[in-house]
Amino acid sequence: DLMLPSYIQEHYQFFQYTADHTLSAYLNEKIDPSVYSNNHLSVEQKKHYRKYVDWSLIPSKYRTVYKNPITDDQEGDPQLIEKAKKVLDPEVSPLLVDDQKLAKLMPTYILSVGHDRLRDDSFIYEGRLKRVHVPVVHDHYEHTFHGSIGFLNGPFALDIAHEMINGVVKYFKENL
Repeated sequence: DLMLPSYIQEHYQFFQYTADHTLSAYLNEKIDPSVYSNNHLSVEQKKHYRKYVDWSLIPSKYRTVYKNPITDDQEGDPQLIEKAKKVLDPEVSPLLVDDQKLAKLMPTYILSVGHDRLRDDSFIYEGRLKRVHVPVVHDHYEHTFHGSIGFLNGPFALDIAHEMINGVVKYFKENL
């Protein structure tokens, strides 16, 4: 769902990117930015996938961004629907994995940040894992941005990057 609050909220980042840029790079194909209005799904697909993207799992403080309820009654663009088939693969979009498969996952570690279009996906994924009784640790760093974990050294080093790395290392030491 590319209308999640974290997708439509402004994120002031050093390295601005959009979902269409990211997907274009991953899939090696140009993605139309109109996917942001969920124009890449048919009405039937929207109804099917809605159960996987449960907005109630997003903390309420983030859900204040949208103004109108999401509707599933608008048919998407046929060309985008065809192109989106790759994006709807659970290997690309882990939120689209059904609960039976999610329940078979090993204990999971999720790291997310406040200024990131993927922020809400992380809360939804965490909630879905918990619903199927998969042990999950979710470390959320509210006041930093996507990619900040890479600022470990040099003139732009961030203390939060070291804190994030330490959290990952701690999790693996305790769980491997």
